[in-house]
Amino acid sequence: MKEEECASDTCLACHTAAGAFAQDEVYRDEHVVVVVAQHAINPGHLVVVTREHVRNALTMEPDLLCHMMRVAQRLGRELIPAMPCEGVMFLFNNEAPCQSLFHAHLHIAPRNTGDAMDYRFGSTVGPAERAAVASRIRHHLAT
Repeated sequence: MKEEECASDTCLACHTAAGAFAQDEVYRDEHVVVVVAQHAINPGHLVVVTREHVRNALTMEPDLLCHMMRVAQRLGRELIPAMPCEGVMFLFNNEAPCQSLFHAHLHIAPRNTGDAMDYRFGSTVGPAERAAVASRIRHHLAT
C-alpha cells in the first residue's frame, strides 16, 4: 500500500531519514535509518525510522515491517555488549494516544533489571478477564 507523502516540512522522522541528524546515525540502508533516540528510556536507546514516509506499522507493507525487525534484531544483539545491558525491548507505537510522531519508527530500548521501565508496565490481569479479551480478539480475527 502506498502511503501519503509527508504533509509537513516539520516531520522529524523525514528530516532524520534525509540525514539531518547524521551525527546520531548508527546504521543506514535503502529502507531505514537508525539513530540514537533524542528522548531515551535508557542510554543506548535507538530508533529505526523508515526512509519513506509511512504512518506506522499498521499501515506499512509487510516486507518493510519485516526489514525493520531484522535491522532491530541485528542492532539489539550489538547493544547488549556495547552499552552494556541485560536485554533490549522493541516497541512500535501505533496511533494515539501513544504515537506522537506519525511516521513509522521502531524503538530499540536497552533494558536492565530494576530500570524505570520495570515500574511502568501494566497491572495483573485475572484469568476471567484474559479469557474475555482473548474471545473478543478471536471473534474479530474470524470476521
